[in-house]
Amino acid sequence: MKIVRRPMPATVLFGLVCGISFVPVSVVLSYVFLWPTALRMTLWFCLASYGCLLARWGKVNFASIFFPLLIVFLFVFWGNSARLFLLLSLGVLSWIRSGICFQRPLRRMLGTELFLSVGGGALVAFFMPHSPATWAMGLWMFFLIQSLYFLVVRDVGDRQQDVSLDPFEQARRRAEEILSEGGTG
Repeated sequence: MKIVRRPMPATVLFGLVCGISFVPVSVVLSYVFLWPTALRMTLWFCLASYGCLLARWGKVNFASIFFPLLIVFLFVFWGNSARLFLLLSLGVLSWIRSGICFQRPLRRMLGTELFLSVGGGALVAFFMPHSPATWAMGLWMFFLIQSLYFLVVRDVGDRQQDVSLDPFEQARRRAEEILSEGGTG
């Protein structure tokens, strides 16, 4: 049996779930915290959840993403600037994705992450979020842009993993790889 991993559609679906759950979560948290803190806490929940997904897809230990998420979590309560919080969150997302989960050469990582962070941030800014509903829409659009990461970095997504290790199937695949490498070199 084969399991196909498709992080791109999963990221789009995750963004939709975050967008739909944003309003109820932020409203419930606003009963406990003041609105700016409730907003930042809701965004942190989305970031932490996505970080866990990235860690699972990248097959890294969840403990490795703890420190970056802790930095953002502390800033939820100690920071007073929404823009600075969003910039820090974008930086930590890039750190988790390209620095921890799917390590890439620095030049390629910086170009990809800069494009996705600026693109996602610009899309959120385009919606000029001022209410929970516009924040929810902006968050979903942000994750639509973030899913493009898996188009740029093709060796992460759409991989098949063998659950049952059939030796004949493995030998056939290895032979195909050798033949395809021999024809291109």
